[in-house]
Amino acid sequence: MTRMAIVRLANGADVSIKLSTEEVQTALARTADSGGFVELPGEDGPVLVRPQAVIAIIEDTKRGSAGFRIGTLTG
Repeated sequence: MTRMAIVRLANGADVSIKLSTEEVQTALARTADSGGFVELPGEDGPVLVRPQAVIAIIEDTKRGSAGFRIGTLTG
């Protein structure tokens, strides 16, 4: 099973990322000071995210059949 993370953005959007929560945190930390964007592998292709816009990184531990997600908040 592929580890996935959900990135919650300041605008209220959720983005599914094909990385673990630790990998997302590392990628965001590398660019946080520069004010630039980070390219993350999303389910539908690459996603550009500004680290300052991320308010939560959630481990996608189980997907429900109706589109609901059950996750664990980390970091």
